[in-house]
Amino acid sequence: MEFCHKDFETFLRDLDIRIERTSFYTPELNGIAERFNRSSMETVRTMLQDSGLQPRFWAEALHVYVHTKNRCSHKLTEGKMPMEIWSGHKPSIRHYRTFGSLAYVYVPTVNRNKLQPKAKIGILVGYAVNRRGYRVWLPKERKVVESIHVKIDETKNGVKTLFGKVKHYDYAIYQLDQNLNNDSDCRAQDEKSSSPKTPSSLDISTWIRLEKPRKKSKRIDVYYYPPSKERLRSINDVEIYCERNKLEFDPNQFNFKPTTTNTRFEEKTECDNETSSDSVDEASFVNDIFQHEIYMTEIPKTFKETQISPDKEKWDEAMSEEIKLMQNRKVWDLVEPKSNMKVLGCRWVYNIKHDEKNNVKKYKSSLVAQGFKQRPGVDFTDVFARLVNFDIIKFLFVLLVCILGWNHAQIDVKGAYLYGNLDILIYMQQPEGFAVKGCEHYVCRLHKSIYGLCQSGRQ
Repeated sequence: MEFCHKDFETFLRDLDIRIERTSFYTPELNGIAERFNRSSMETVRTMLQDSGLQPRFWAEALHVYVHTKNRCSHKLTEGKMPMEIWSGHKPSIRHYRTFGSLAYVYVPTVNRNKLQPKAKIGILVGYAVNRRGYRVWLPKERKVVESIHVKIDETKNGVKTLFGKVKHYDYAIYQLDQNLNNDSDCRAQDEKSSSPKTPSSLDISTWIRLEKPRKKSKRIDVYYYPPSKERLRSINDVEIYCERNKLEFDPNQFNFKPTTTNTRFEEKTECDNETSSDSVDEASFVNDIFQHEIYMTEIPKTFKETQISPDKEKWDEAMSEEIKLMQNRKVWDLVEPKSNMKVLGCRWVYNIKHDEKNNVKKYKSSLVAQGFKQRPGVDFTDVFARLVNFDIIKFLFVLLVCILGWNHAQIDVKGAYLYGNLDILIYMQQPEGFAVKGCEHYVCRLHKSIYGLCQSGRQ
């Protein structure tokens, strides 16, 4: 019953595949899947015990396990990695780090002032899913962030460093295997009595934080322990509640200080009506914990990184498009190098364009010359330095359009730099990955300006 989904069933019918479901309460019919579930959860328990992280991080640990397993060779795959078979190239494993290690996440300059620290301390809990980077748990902010700018100290345990000791939880009481059981088991549980459960004296990891808005864009955190709806607004309230219900009290888990809400993501708020009958379910709790900030985009920095990227074909297509455009504009021709030639290097610069909904619109590659090696007075005489802000020019133009009633349109010139003619001989190495066969030692004699040259903007 694990695969009961409308889209999946439609996919099977389109392939003329007959669907046969397993009977209720017979997990042995799914022997391979159930055995994998057992192996996975045994590994998850070990990872959580070793790292000292709370059981609520089981999903992060499971993702790390699957991520690693897909990049290991197996007997059934004849020594090849599953990812290698699926993608056609051998994946890199140089990014592997120890789960639960101490991590420092770089804070971009736009998110801090000059006196604030440049990094936040946290605990490594996994690898980013849809981009290159790491997932780090920030205890003070109680959220997971994804970033590629992370320094990881594998010699230090994150929990022990931040909290002074590693707590070993009794993971048996959580029955994590049930999270991967059949949907039939879930439905059977739903049919049982839905009477509220009393908080367990051993279950200390299900505190839920809500953010109550206040005036002047301020908010204050309140906590409660499901299924109870008693709102706790101070550390003293939490301590009293824990003593009354025999729960372990850790003051480092709570933060009641008012903060300014300034985030790009929608935060969970609680209306002032405390008598609301709607309870916060587990899905809402997970969503509150794992909301994250995106500090980076999966953009390779070098040509070699594009060749091991999951989007290798798209980057190759973008580079080929750039080379074709330069060939059509006759930007250079190939000549045999001489000893007295000053040959500049070049490199690829990559970017991803997004639409207004932040969906990937285009993969863009630009060939940039290493103009910093040019000699003033020899390789160039004049440079371009814009003195007027372009936004001011746009404002003045729009103002004239409104006053005079002009009709206007905005266009984008593709490869605008390639229209500039060079009046000085400049030689450049052939682009990496696109050297002409049989002429690999030849160099490019530039006729048009390209990105990176000191005189390109002026030309």
